[in-house]
Amino acid sequence: MLLTTKKLILTMTAAFGLASFAAPVLSQSTAPSAKTAASSTAKKTSAGKGKAVKTTAKRTTKKASAKRTSIKKNAKKTKKARRAKRRTGSSPSQATLAGLRKTADPLLLGSSVAYAVDQDTGEELVVKNADVPLPIASVTKLMTALVIAESDLPLDEKVRITREDYVRSNAYSKLTNGMVMTREALLKAALMSSDNRAAHALARSYPGGKKQFIARMNETAAELGMTDSFFADPTGLDNRNHSTARDLGKLVAAVYEYQEIRTASTAPMAKLRAGRRTVSLKTTNRLIGDPSWRIGIQKTGFTTAAGRCMVVQSEVGDRRLVMVVLDSPDNAQRANDMRTMRAFVEMEETFAKDFSNTRPYELF
Repeated sequence: MLLTTKKLILTMTAAFGLASFAAPVLSQSTAPSAKTAASSTAKKTSAGKGKAVKTTAKRTTKKASAKRTSIKKNAKKTKKARRAKRRTGSSPSQATLAGLRKTADPLLLGSSVAYAVDQDTGEELVVKNADVPLPIASVTKLMTALVIAESDLPLDEKVRITREDYVRSNAYSKLTNGMVMTREALLKAALMSSDNRAAHALARSYPGGKKQFIARMNETAAELGMTDSFFADPTGLDNRNHSTARDLGKLVAAVYEYQEIRTASTAPMAKLRAGRRTVSLKTTNRLIGDPSWRIGIQKTGFTTAAGRCMVVQSEVGDRRLVMVVLDSPDNAQRANDMRTMRAFVEMEETFAKDFSNTRPYELF
């Protein structure tokens, strides 16, 4: 009995000890599993947070990129708008402000001023505000050319372009500091492509300098009977330069007498030598490329104050005609007004030929 009791106690102790021993083992084997789960959850959370951060960063980058693109586009639009303003003028011309563009005329011309005169007889065929003094922009360069032609200065003499010739203008010039060109080449550049630096270099290199040159411009205007004209600079950029359409008709007739001016003003394009370089230039007048026009002299001009201007000497039928338009709203209208005046003269000439021997009452 005693032996049995001892065995029972030992068995219970063993069982108890085993149980107490098993508990920590179970506890130890369960602990790593919980840590692993916690670690896995933490990793997933961290991964989720990382993805969210990356997604947010990508979105932020895309937004920043889109913003930069938008800024660039807006900057381009602003530049285009500025260029358009420079081309069209940011404010109305003097003639428009004076209400001259509203003047009624039978030909429905869009220009504020229009004038057509027979070069040989002086007969005026179209007259619209022809006696109003207005800025004439680069049409001024015809007077610059006339002073050079009358001066008998050698056209093959070389002139160096300097910084002094860099007149303030929105117009682009291919002539740069240090270029050496003949006076004839400068004349072509000034008349054909309306280069301001070329015109200024012609005046600067005149005996007595620019001041004496401008004085001679005004003396020449007085000699031609241009009583409503004044010149303050050789380029036309100075809006104090002004003339009337009638006066410009006299100027065109005068410059027509010089072959070098006719050639320089009517060339559609030219390659001019400038030292070791060649400068390619083209005309500013779209009518030069029209084969139906027989143009002897032409000059275009534009400043905000003057609007679009053009003078043309052309053969129309049996007539030699001088035509002037000042303050056109754009280049297309400027050319169209010239075509309209020419068509009117052609029609009048045809009418005169067809009915030259007809008595007035027979027409009805």
